[in-house]
Amino acid sequence: GSAAGVGLMGQAKGIYTFTSHLKWTPAIALGYAGSIAAHFMINGRYF
Repeated sequence: GSAAGVGLMGQAKGIYTFTSHLKWTPAIALGYAGSIAAHFMINGRYF
């Protein structure tokens, strides 16, 4: 998660930066949206 990324930024100064940490944002957002879609497909009948 983000805490691990912040810890890595502290240990690898100049190598692992905040910008390189943010490059994973699209993949995380896609997974988050996919999990919500899967939840609605699986449990939609209960709504």
